[in-house]
Amino acid sequence: MASVRTELPDVDVIVDEIPYSGVFNMSMDAALLQLAAERERSVVRIYQWSGPTVTLGYFQGSGPAVESPFPGIPVVRRLSGGGAILHDQEVTYSLVLPVSHPARPDPSAVYQTVHRAIIKLLSNAGVPCQLRSEFDAMSSNQAVSNNGIAVEPFLCFLRKNANDIVHASGNKIVGSAQRRRKGVTLQHGSIILKASRVVPQIPGIEELEPNFSDTDFRQSLPGMIASSIGHSMNLRSYTDAEQSLAATIASEIR
Repeated sequence: MASVRTELPDVDVIVDEIPYSGVFNMSMDAALLQLAAERERSVVRIYQWSGPTVTLGYFQGSGPAVESPFPGIPVVRRLSGGGAILHDQEVTYSLVLPVSHPARPDPSAVYQTVHRAIIKLLSNAGVPCQLRSEFDAMSSNQAVSNNGIAVEPFLCFLRKNANDIVHASGNKIVGSAQRRRKGVTLQHGSIILKASRVVPQIPGIEELEPNFSDTDFRQSLPGMIASSIGHSMNLRSYTDAEQSLAATIASEIR
């Protein structure tokens, strides 16, 4: 993407200061995706969750086959694909690329560009990590299978994708997914800071690197992601149009 940096559109950055519900978070991402069809600027959003929440991948289907194994925890469907995610002790990002963005036609390049920016930030914070494709190239680990057939876990963070960010231990610490609609790309991802009490078997960065402090990381994350996909950054709040459309979408999915 460096060769087209001068062509990259500007980026609006929205940082939620307080955690929101799963319904609000997914509705706002949906609103940003829908409104991007009429915009020329990219949008990066950084947010948190008001409590443990499961999001189901858009293509996961419905019914008993994908029933959440976490009774009592809210479940909401997200726009992107992949497996279910238990959002809890994490920081989440989403980004929307307009039709005019030069990187939009290559989904894998968007994953790698954003993930390499996050890897740089984590590495500067003392967290050794890399793309799974690079980790696997140096590892002899083989995928778990059942009678020769790969087993697809319910939770996304127990699945493997070449574009994941993995800690030096091999544990997945960042996973992202995309949705493309009318030429616009939505990508969002979870950065696991700490293990959830609900799924303690999935460690966060703090368990893997006890000396990690997320304060500087959180402050630098919006700018690092924005600079990877855009020319200049403008920090702003939600517009009236975004809030109105998100509220409408939320009323339809409750």
